Amino acid sequence: MYLNFIIPTILALYAGYAKKVTIPGTLLAWLFGIIIYTWGNYPAFIALATVFILTILSDKIKKTKKDGTRNIKQMISNVLTATLCIILHYITDNNVFYIMYYCVIGSSLADTLASSIGTLSRKKPINIFTMKKIETGQSGGVSLLGIFASLCGGMIVGVIYLEVDANFSNFLLISFMGLCGSIFDSILGTIFEAKYQCIVCKKQVEEKKHCNKKTKLIKGFPMIDNNMVNLLSNIFVFVICYILLY
Repeated sequence: MYLNFIIPTILALYAGYAKKVTIPGTLLAWLFGIIIYTWGNYPAFIALATVFILTILSDKIKKTKKDGTRNIKQMISNVLTATLCIILHYITDNNVFYIMYYCVIGSSLADTLASSIGTLSRKKPINIFTMKKIETGQSGGVSLLGIFASLCGGMIVGVIYLEVDANFSNFLLISFMGLCGSIFDSILGTIFEAKYQCIVCKKQVEEKKHCNKKTKLIKGFPMIDNNMVNLLSNIFVFVICYILLY
């Protein structure tokens, strides 16, 4: 009883106490968690919790430690679209939106695992368009290990869905959309995400400030950072899944 409030609260308190998420981000994640548990039931929340746990674990093995404590922008970019799916499912009682929720969550986990496990590859990632090698950790890069990790991410969420509905076709869709979302994320990162050059060390970075100096925009659009790319990727999965399921 009241588990829809208690369990999200426990996870939110841990995230805040362990400084995995900023206080504003924790509060928003807590609200998303309650909505998902209340209107999507516990399997949907288990999928969300699985993404949270695996994200924390993947940070520990990631070679590039640029993520740090997650903030409210990252909560919006990674969880808002999935929460919207649950809200639409509750309002319309249309199971399509429930399946879409798992597809979007699967995409988020797939991208997280691809960007973390992919850094462990012995070979440098390649630009998805030019096929030239780029530095590990740069947005838009892909590797075979990263692609495999993203597929596994979608499949993990797909297995959780099977506990709700033993529909193998939907399992395949969730797994496939996880992979597609991760690849689309790389495409957006390559074309549109802002890339900067440090005027001190001359490195290509994604921050507006490096070596205590303002960086120079050399590619992409200033308003499109990694958070915006993640949000657009989730919206892409949302739209494609809606089209496919109808």
